[in-house]
Amino acid sequence: MKKSIFLAIALLMGFAYGAQAQGQKLQNGKVYHLHPAGEQEWNYAQAYRSGNMLYLSGTVGKSTMDEAMERVYKTIELTMKQYGLDLTHVVKENLYATDIEAAKKSQPIRKKYYGAHTPAATWVQVSRLFEEDTILEIEVIAEIKKTE
Repeated sequence: MKKSIFLAIALLMGFAYGAQAQGQKLQNGKVYHLHPAGEQEWNYAQAYRSGNMLYLSGTVGKSTMDEAMERVYKTIELTMKQYGLDLTHVVKENLYATDIEAAKKSQPIRKKYYGAHTPAATWVQVSRLFEEDTILEIEVIAEIKKTE
């Protein structure tokens, strides 16, 4: 049962892969769908705003770790822009990788996106993500400052 729940959650998060300008506009200023058809099928949103907090579903990457890391942060950046935010608003990051050592080696890519900003972070190696060829998944929580 736990395995099924984990796989279902991973599936929901996994559809964020391949970000293009397919996203819909914000609904009621709260919900953003990057891939509307897939997200509606699995009943989730790429991002959801609640009060002054923004929750992004896991964004996934494939190919090499460097390529996956670059693509994931570009997609996160694109999603946050829908709310007028950038990565300096991120307060918590969870990273799941099938090869944590490769993820560590890709740290310069992460630093390129965050710059001097240092959110709380958890990095975990997993045996597999929802799709077999997915090697990286990152989810973030951002805080929206009162003036924004």
